Amino acid sequence: MSLTEKINAHVDASAGRIAQTLCDLLAFPSIVKVDPREAGPGERDCQLYLRQRLSALGMETDLWDPDGPALYEKYQGRPGANKGRTFEGRPNLGGILTGAGGGKSLMLTGHIDVVPPGPPEHWHSDPFVPVIKNDAIYGRGAVDMKGGVACMLMAVELLQDLNIRLAGDVVFTTVVDEEIGGMGSLAMVDRGFKADAGIMTEPTANRISPICHGILWGRIILDGIGGHAELTPNSWQSSGPVDAVMLCRQMLDGLDVLNRRWQTQPNKNHPLMALPNQIIVTQLKVGEHPASIAGRAEIVIDVQYLPSEKDEKGLGGHVKKEIEAHVARICAMDPYLAQHPAKVEWILDADCAEIEAEHPFVTTFQQGVKEAELNPQLAGFGAHSDIGLPSTLGQTPTVNFGPGDPAMSHQPNEHVSIADLVACTKAIALTLVRWCGVAEERH
Repeated sequence: MSLTEKINAHVDASAGRIAQTLCDLLAFPSIVKVDPREAGPGERDCQLYLRQRLSALGMETDLWDPDGPALYEKYQGRPGANKGRTFEGRPNLGGILTGAGGGKSLMLTGHIDVVPPGPPEHWHSDPFVPVIKNDAIYGRGAVDMKGGVACMLMAVELLQDLNIRLAGDVVFTTVVDEEIGGMGSLAMVDRGFKADAGIMTEPTANRISPICHGILWGRIILDGIGGHAELTPNSWQSSGPVDAVMLCRQMLDGLDVLNRRWQTQPNKNHPLMALPNQIIVTQLKVGEHPASIAGRAEIVIDVQYLPSEKDEKGLGGHVKKEIEAHVARICAMDPYLAQHPAKVEWILDADCAEIEAEHPFVTTFQQGVKEAELNPQLAGFGAHSDIGLPSTLGQTPTVNFGPGDPAMSHQPNEHVSIADLVACTKAIALTLVRWCGVAEERH
């Protein structure tokens, strides 16, 4: 039996262990909110569990609470630097399994924070009590992205089961804060964790994705003039009420126009991306009282940009200016907004990256994926992921690859199939052998 066959057979036989590892991780409610001070103990508890698993593998581990203000001071204006972040009780985890020498190193990385599960009535079961049903595992974070974390951990464990010692080092990192901007990854890179290449196990349906989108979060504020809804008619004169609901509709229509333009703009499309860049409205806040004409509207947007659009700081400054100019044009067409233009406030800028298809690690990874009987064709990752920080600041060219349908991310009843987990674990284990090299096969 060849080494590839031996690895594949052992991973197949370990499907139950892989599934249990994911269930263990899902049981930690490692929720992060926009205000990280509202985070509970779940992130820390999950990291403590993982540190035990890494220590059992013989890894040298590092568990630390990043210093948010110090990081912001050091990296202000650069990717990952978000003001006001606090990490007390929200640790990052790193581990290094030292190889025998003479091989290339590989970093396996992911995040363990998850978004809130939403209304409990939208779930068939408790989102933090994992359930196995129809050969799939249900729970918040099953896809985004504790499934991937379970696979990268099990890939290392199962190689050790087979007494395979790698020549190169394995660097293992799990971070917090990804769901609100990526400062956890900034802290990880700043800590010095790096390798010759990296795999971030975000959900890609087990396709190698060497590119992700950058993401901007913005708030468009429209100030109207309030008034009694039943007694004072809407007016477009400065002396009377101006309904912010109407202003909001006009702005939403204008954003739709820009989205339609982006559908055919070459710089808003990429051959690996299924869709063009989009401006997605994610939140609306309009009005103050049921009997009052709305005096203010706030539109929160989520905007995608490509690596080719990055500004001199590696962020989305060019796209910010493009949207600000479009909002100004919408306002100029309205007699009231021309005098009282909308304000645009930027909340977040999460960077992006692209690793060239011909990079030696990408082609090596494609061979490992083939050996796991998966599709080696490259694909784009439509959301943001943290590959930009290790790839650029950390000089660790990193690609996305993980189990599960990415469209299931953040949904109620989030789930991943056990078959996907097994296949992902195979691909990572085989790539570790190919990239890091085998020092010896002990018996």
